[in-house]
Amino acid sequence: MTVRSPQKNEHDLGARERLLAAALKLFNEKGYAATSVREVVAEADVTKPVLYYYFGNKEGIFLELVQSSNTTFEGLLQGISLEGSARESIIRFSCDLLEAIEGRLDLVRFLYAMYYGPPQGAPSVDLEANYFEMLELMQKLVGNGIEKGELLPENVEDVSRAILAIVTAAIDDLMCTRDTRMGRDGMVRMLQLVMRGITKA
Repeated sequence: MTVRSPQKNEHDLGARERLLAAALKLFNEKGYAATSVREVVAEADVTKPVLYYYFGNKEGIFLELVQSSNTTFEGLLQGISLEGSARESIIRFSCDLLEAIEGRLDLVRFLYAMYYGPPQGAPSVDLEANYFEMLELMQKLVGNGIEKGELLPENVEDVSRAILAIVTAAIDDLMCTRDTRMGRDGMVRMLQLVMRGITKA
């Protein structure tokens, strides 16, 4: 099937972003499988050819949402600094990660639903990749601290997973609706407890 280019009045700079926002909103409300292309274009206030032009189909929108999550995460990883103490580096990275996710909660909520929920016929993607990249980086931060003599020579993977368990709990807490949340300060307090236990006197 040949997809025609959108008419000039349809080809505006905001159409692509509106389609992504509309799809994400509907995916969160109805689920991926139950959301139709017709509903997405109606929510975005564009025509079907505009969606086909930018993404090809509904699967293309899903893949773009996943890719945008990966891009955000990769940018965060590239900004990691080993300067300062191991404790400072670990807490700084954890706070940066929490802040980045807080700014994209709708996307994270959708990806959680796709990972933990029933199959919805979406394209197959590795939704675990970011976690294992994060674990690899945390192991590097912890290992660096051990090599510099700042941290006790504990099992690097165990320490890294313990730290990420706290970060993950803070991320999960962001998606709750209650007023009393762990938040950044609570996460830092818990990280400090762990760090005190593995930091050399």
